[in-house]
Amino acid sequence: MVSVRLEGVTKRYNNVVAVDNVDIEVREGEIFTLLGPSGCGKTTTLRIIAGFEKPDSGRIYFGDEDVTDMKPHLRGTAMVFQNYALWPHMTVFDNVAYGLKLRKVPKNEIRKRVRRALELVGLEGLEDRYPLQLSGGQQQRVALARAIVVEPRVLLLDEPLSNLDAKLRLRMREEIVSLQRRLGITTIYVTHDQEEAMSISDRIAVMNRGRVLQIDTPHGIYRRPRSLFVATFIGRSTVLRGVVSRTVDSLYELDIRGLRILGENMSTRELSPGEEAVAVIRPEDFTLVEEDGGVNVIEGIVEIVMFLGVFNQVRLKTPAGSVSVYLSPKHRVEQGKPLRVYVNPEDVKIYSVSEAGELEL
Repeated sequence: MVSVRLEGVTKRYNNVVAVDNVDIEVREGEIFTLLGPSGCGKTTTLRIIAGFEKPDSGRIYFGDEDVTDMKPHLRGTAMVFQNYALWPHMTVFDNVAYGLKLRKVPKNEIRKRVRRALELVGLEGLEDRYPLQLSGGQQQRVALARAIVVEPRVLLLDEPLSNLDAKLRLRMREEIVSLQRRLGITTIYVTHDQEEAMSISDRIAVMNRGRVLQIDTPHGIYRRPRSLFVATFIGRSTVLRGVVSRTVDSLYELDIRGLRILGENMSTRELSPGEEAVAVIRPEDFTLVEEDGGVNVIEGIVEIVMFLGVFNQVRLKTPAGSVSVYLSPKHRVEQGKPLRVYVNPEDVKIYSVSEAGELEL
């Protein structure tokens, strides 16, 4: 196992800054995910780690070894690509063995290591098939076997599940995590799928416009987002725009068209009375209440009720804007009827509008 460290890494393509002064440290043996929207720089960062792209500035270290100028095949990495990149004219065995043959590993050792890799991914007995004779999930496993058979120091996965259907993606997530835990390989995973990142990662780096906005555990990213972008990109949320009216102990109160919402300031500075700000609230943090009015009590008319199994997703029309609420199916909620909900101030995250960047509020 080896750690991976990026220090001040920047990559430009003409006038476009694809990766902007990125600092990342991936710990030994962890699954570390680069998460963000399309074009945020996550795949370019992965390719820089692999050695397929050279940074314009900054350094890359594997452990204490500076690999910035090292050729890709000398770094000890293996990559699983989004489209699997299997050779269609080669059998499963030959696809998996390809990297070992390039390294001039003895034939007996190749046979042993290929069989072991296929056993690990559950493809024993399919050595003589060709990629087109396999399902999408089986092709993905071949790509994984080809990566792990060379015993890499670092395993790199670039959107590896995006071509699979929803049910197969769920199963492959579990299999990738199980395989990584057994092998203990330091793994860097790229995805735009928030649920995927939250379910498999030890830690996540959220990226946007080439920059890393936050690095934390999945729980920390979800419950303690440090910026408005992270708060609204990860999971579902209601965003209500208002004006700071006062502070109450360490909390801030927003006036949102007459609605009083008290919450925690997550901005990088103190907010001033009269300043525009937004409150971000997760739908699962609302509870039903009977009393009318009061701080953090929101009343509206039910617009939509969607049954999603373990909960109903309810959309309320309120004077402050649309509010999304998750409620247990045991609560009878009817379209067109009034509904009153409450949210604990500790579950409300407040951000300055001036720090919203390019978000549309």
